[in-house]
Amino acid sequence: MDNNYNNDQQNVTPDFNNQAPVDPYNGSMPTPDGPKGKAIASMVLGICAVVGGCCIWSWLGLILGVIAVVLGALVLKNKEAGRGFAIAGLVCGIVGVVWSIVALIIVLALGEAATEFVKAFNNNNAIYFIK
Repeated sequence: MDNNYNNDQQNVTPDFNNQAPVDPYNGSMPTPDGPKGKAIASMVLGICAVVGGCCIWSWLGLILGVIAVVLGALVLKNKEAGRGFAIAGLVCGIVGVVWSIVALIIVLALGEAATEFVKAFNNNNAIYFIK
């Protein structure tokens, strides 16, 4: 008995749509989905927007979040492959944009007070500044 699955014709299933036969042992199965580049990019940028939006670079989180939302919306609107990735990117992008806006508002509102505190701290007058 021949144990070579590549030459065993019983394991090759024919495809009746004028395509080549598919051999399940070689991994030559056709992929059911098309390219998912925009959907994956949306998810990655959305995750980066969440991380960037809650940290120091809130402006970067805002930019990445907007791009993630746009890419995710395009994938969902055109019904392209990678719908789950697109939804994840859309949600993370929206959260990243909201966090970035909140962080920017806090920085702008407390910017002058934070600057004064840092100056006082550098001059060893932070205790007097707090009182």
